[in-house]
Amino acid sequence: MRALRANPHFAPLFAHVHALCWPILWWSLNRLLRWYASSGYEEILYGTTPWGYVYIAYLGDRKSDPSAYRPYELTKPRWDDPVWSTNVPTPLLALTTAETLRPCPHPPLRSGGGVGLRSLWRSRLTEGACTLSSIPNTS
Repeated sequence: MRALRANPHFAPLFAHVHALCWPILWWSLNRLLRWYASSGYEEILYGTTPWGYVYIAYLGDRKSDPSAYRPYELTKPRWDDPVWSTNVPTPLLALTTAETLRPCPHPPLRSGGGVGLRSLWRSRLTEGACTLSSIPNTS
């Protein structure tokens, strides 16, 4: 107990506890260290009462389990797996890919000029009944 009391880590604890309660503190510290070795926590924060009882104020994270790593399991076969091959004749396969990859034609341009949604709004606002000149002056 003298060596434990002289240890710089535990000296403040012994200074906090009355000398008659040192055996209780020694018993509590042994119990805490035994529990800490088997618990798997990386860090703990503990304190003592003036009577020598040790209590845990904060538990840190548990140590990571090295057996918890599992390699990635494929849910679908790889792309070079023969499962993805087809029995469709090659000319027919080339025809279907050519049909699906053909670009779409552009929509006709509006009278406002330009392409896209902005030109559609601009052309509708600058033509016909929605023009700014057709708004009556109410001043």
